Amino acid sequence: MKGKIHKTEQGWVVEYAKHAELPLHPDDVKQINRDAQVFDNIEARIAAYPEVEFEIVQYNGKTPISEGWSGYAKLKQP
Repeated sequence: MKGKIHKTEQGWVVEYAKHAELPLHPDDVKQINRDAQVFDNIEARIAAYPEVEFEIVQYNGKTPISEGWSGYAKLKQP
């Protein structure tokens, strides 16, 4: 699937379809945090090229259903 990644007050999400969103997979959030230690203003870099390919997955056998989500957006590696 294709979508656009952006940061909200709740954290990183991927918007797809018509305003549907999924939280970003925890592993991808960790990678962004690691990249932020290396690159200046990682949020601006991501905002400049927000289009991503992803798949909807569970994490450790769980989905964030309690938050009203149906799964996580796991980014596909280039």
